[in-house]
Amino acid sequence: MPRPPLVLAGLLALLALAVSRAGEASGGTAVGYRAARGARAPVAAEPREGDSIATRLKIGWRAAGSRQGLLSIGGLPPVPGTISLAGGSLIFQPAEGGTPVAYPLYRSGARDGRSSRRPTVTLLGVDREHADAVYLFHLDGGVLETASPGVLQELVQEPSRVDSLGEAWATDRVALVDPRDTVAQLSAVRSLAATAYADSMFRLFGMPARPLGLVGERGQRAGRLGEFIASRDSISLSPARMTQPAQLRHALAHELAHRWQRAMPDELSELWQGVPPIGDSLRYGFGNEQEHQAEAAAFAVHFLQTTAAPDLPSDAAMDLLRAYERLVPGTEIMARRLVAQPIYRFHPLASLLLAPARSVAARGVQHTENVKAF
Repeated sequence: MPRPPLVLAGLLALLALAVSRAGEASGGTAVGYRAARGARAPVAAEPREGDSIATRLKIGWRAAGSRQGLLSIGGLPPVPGTISLAGGSLIFQPAEGGTPVAYPLYRSGARDGRSSRRPTVTLLGVDREHADAVYLFHLDGGVLETASPGVLQELVQEPSRVDSLGEAWATDRVALVDPRDTVAQLSAVRSLAATAYADSMFRLFGMPARPLGLVGERGQRAGRLGEFIASRDSISLSPARMTQPAQLRHALAHELAHRWQRAMPDELSELWQGVPPIGDSLRYGFGNEQEHQAEAAAFAVHFLQTTAAPDLPSDAAMDLLRAYERLVPGTEIMARRLVAQPIYRFHPLASLLLAPARSVAARGVQHTENVKAF
């Protein structure tokens, strides 16, 4: 197996330690947070007789040579792990452990009366800042950043390559809370409000006048995961539309960032000067500066919470920040602004982030034109 690119290898080591520590510890109009456009839950395929899907995932991951990558699932900040190929699916094993995730690399259909395949992989862009170029690929509901593109690059350059792949299958995703159980949904939101994470977010962005609630029917019909209603100074979330606790925490940070926007519009306007727009048309916040700012703030929060361990190497942490910046420009600016707040006074990266330096945002990413799925 080739030597892992140093940048992603460093990130892998960083997050394997950090993610396990972060978790919970560390006008009348509604502004809402929705799932990333184009992100959808893969449908589970039937496992082979006698094998569970989890077993197939683990076997597939261990059997193939693995490489490093960072995966953003459903619009969330990217997490590092190892990637490999099993049949016609890409397998991602998170660095912090847990069950691997499978993404099908093609969709089956029919053309001229014959069965056919089309790749589900598209190239978003290439970052050539480091010696090891980092490729950004759209998968089926996720974005992968990797310096080892392998078959993904082949599928983009030669779509017919899918015909040589084996069976494609995917993991399914179960709702965090039963959509029919309002009591359980409200309990999930109130449990979040009682965590140390929520307390940190309230200290960072301010406490809404009303307790956290559930997104109403109108917001649910619009597909919102959360919304901030300025006239009531209230924040509502929709755990029934989420599949993991990380989405619930992210939605809270995003909506509180909208409250922050309302409180300090002039400062944010000045802070945002020179930030390029999101280049990925499928990522939430594309073409909407307010949503872009709130998403950058939520990404910055995730970064600061993840890198709060005192013994993490700063160079790897800044490489991680660059990985965030590739997906949501402005994340670094928000991280530098938020780390100046009292709750992050003793953050291990505070002095580094507050020191004058050429930002990773200034270097940019060489984005390719968005490519439609073949």
